[in-house]
Amino acid sequence: MRPLAPGRYRRSLLERVPRLRTSPALRMILRNIERRPLRSALTTGGIAAAVAIVIMGNFLRDAIEVIVDASFNLAMRGDIAVWTTDPVDASAARALARIPGVLQVEPGRSVAVRFVHGPRSESGAIQGYAAPPLLRRIIDVDRKQTSPGPDGLLMTDRLADKLGLRVGDTVTVEVREGRRPVRQVVVKRTVHDMMGLNAYMDRQALNRLLGDGDVASLFSISVERGAAQRVLDATQAMPRVAGAFSKATMLRNMQEVSARNILIMSTILTLFAGVIAVGVVYNNARIALAERSWELASLRVLGFTRAEVSTLLLGELALSIAVALPVGMVLGWALTHTLVELMRSDQFFFPVVIRPRTYAWPAPWWCAAASTSWTWWPHSRQGSKTCRARKPGR
Repeated sequence: MRPLAPGRYRRSLLERVPRLRTSPALRMILRNIERRPLRSALTTGGIAAAVAIVIMGNFLRDAIEVIVDASFNLAMRGDIAVWTTDPVDASAARALARIPGVLQVEPGRSVAVRFVHGPRSESGAIQGYAAPPLLRRIIDVDRKQTSPGPDGLLMTDRLADKLGLRVGDTVTVEVREGRRPVRQVVVKRTVHDMMGLNAYMDRQALNRLLGDGDVASLFSISVERGAAQRVLDATQAMPRVAGAFSKATMLRNMQEVSARNILIMSTILTLFAGVIAVGVVYNNARIALAERSWELASLRVLGFTRAEVSTLLLGELALSIAVALPVGMVLGWALTHTLVELMRSDQFFFPVVIRPRTYAWPAPWWCAAASTSWTWWPHSRQGSKTCRARKPGR
């Protein structure tokens, strides 16, 4: 039935630093943290975990923005893409250029093939690009433009890895359309891009490789402002046109779908992290108040103001939050890289992009949770008893 023995306090590690002066309140806070290291570590770990969850849930927005910008603004410079049922003479670009509102037309070609290297094989396509490419470009993960040389093959690194190819190796190309020829092509370079298992060549070099004339199956069109729908309607009446799409419409649809999905995912994870935040902060403040109520009441009797007592109580929590925020940011970075590795596939590479706003987003949550605890504890049952403790002579 004896009461607990008083805690044994000693100089904290920070106080032992030479020529470093600390205030009495900070010394009391640091000594209390060192007195209960496990509880302090668990509190910091819980806060850091919630910060990491918020960062992981919101990084998708940053990554999608980079992917959309690279795909639609840097790679796809034209406003409309038109493709044909089968390769046609490249002079068809002149017919498209005569449509009112068209500014520029760039022909290209896409050939379905099967790549074979030893016992390994993979289906894909060879994309024929103009030289130099203006309206349809190849952009790597670093958002830099690259282009195929006058001969040879530019291949995605994922496809090269699957086939066991290196720069300078020869790959067998089995064409899966037209006369279905089989050719041997040298891999000149590899590119680290985001989508697909493709290879790229200069369109003229691709036509020479397949023994065709100057043909094309894809046309990128740049149009005047407001003329996209008129040009689309005109292309539908042209013979051998399989389809056409507007970049603006496709971009708008993709942004709507991705924004909705990202909003749902980030909202769920943020709310989950918010529950963790409120639970950790609230319970830590409640436990600290339960353990130190007599101590804090004694400080009030000794002459400490309510603000000073609150600082001693919640200063430990504020210090834990200050330490946990950078730890949570590092943990969020690690979780994001782990998630990207788990999402890695042959067809798609998801870039790891975390912008400063995503790192800063958890801070308001924790400030709100800390403020809630700050305003809650004086109104709790034990906090009211502590705050009502009278000073001597009153």
